Amino acid sequence: MNHKKNILFISIACDMYGSSKVLLSLVLQMKQDSEEYNPIVCLPPEEGPLRQNLINAGIQIIEMPVVKLTRSMLKSLNFIGLFREYFRAKKVFRQETRGITVDAIQSNTLATMFGAMYCKFRKTKHVIHVHEIMDRPKIASFFFKMVLKYCCDEIVYNSEATAEFYNGMAPTLKNKSATIVNGVDRNRGVISEEERSKIRTEMFRSSPEEFIIGLLGRFNRLKGHQVTLETFKEIYEEYPKLKLCFIGSPPPNQEHFLVNLRERIASMGLDKRVQIMGFQDDVFAILEALDLVVVPSTEPESFGLVVVEAMLAGTAVIGSDIGGISTIIDHGKTGLLFEPNDKNEFKNAIVSLLNDGSLKAMMEKKAMDKAKIAFSSEAMFQKFNLLYRKII
Repeated sequence: MNHKKNILFISIACDMYGSSKVLLSLVLQMKQDSEEYNPIVCLPPEEGPLRQNLINAGIQIIEMPVVKLTRSMLKSLNFIGLFREYFRAKKVFRQETRGITVDAIQSNTLATMFGAMYCKFRKTKHVIHVHEIMDRPKIASFFFKMVLKYCCDEIVYNSEATAEFYNGMAPTLKNKSATIVNGVDRNRGVISEEERSKIRTEMFRSSPEEFIIGLLGRFNRLKGHQVTLETFKEIYEEYPKLKLCFIGSPPPNQEHFLVNLRERIASMGLDKRVQIMGFQDDVFAILEALDLVVVPSTEPESFGLVVVEAMLAGTAVIGSDIGGISTIIDHGKTGLLFEPNDKNEFKNAIVSLLNDGSLKAMMEKKAMDKAKIAFSSEAMFQKFNLLYRKII
């Protein structure tokens, strides 16, 4: 019997936001279904839910520097620290993979540079799984275009929007790229009415007749927290039974986005109607307990995994008509889209679902049916499987 071929995945973080969730879905499906490939995951030396989930699944982990390229490095063009980290990472990598045949390395974002640097002058195949649309600063767009052109064997884009962005900058990338949409599955059963009521009462501090809107995601520049808050205030004056909940955490060194949001909530006198909660492990229970999920990104997102999660949870979703979000939602059928930053369109979309429960229920049913088929982890893995057979 032939031994399985080893694919080493490089993760930039140990959190459980978008790219990490997709990585976990892919390696779990590979471990469960593949007779050809064995996943090994390289993680930075930090704690986080991704690490624990991998340990629980019995997937081998290598702890090492993942050589993260930051915006500050690009702006200053100071790459000395990057090369220092690479040489430290290479030393650890060689020690940890002694006796292991590394058949391919897959970088789980553009910003983790170890795979690009390590495979450049070796025969080891390198796949970059692109989860970001890096349109600013311009030096970042140029740099990553060069990485995609010269430092990988295959490119996997997570949506047609991502493919259009990078292939538009460098059309030759089409020759070695494929689009495989993100896949995710429910990791728990449907919550009972009792559980739903408990979450709404204890976590959201909500009464049964209130309508709860949720925005799940990192507190950063592009997620649309401020436009959501402003839109909510306008609607709340007409619909006093509304509540708004922001769920997530800021990226490292971006805590000021959360601080500014808290201050804005207080200055608008919405402390009792708007709640902020930290990252939640049981995301599907939270999504099911909400009445509406909004994804009002102000800049292009490469995908928008929370849209698919909301669809799988059977909760209506409204999103910006931009980037990957617009490739997931079929407007008027599986959700509603609005022009980014257009508070009037955003308000009208929310009000339409407040006033039309049958429309909301219809979209929730169609969205769940679509998500189960189009965005499953099994469908994603089967496409990756074909890719691995081609290059290894």
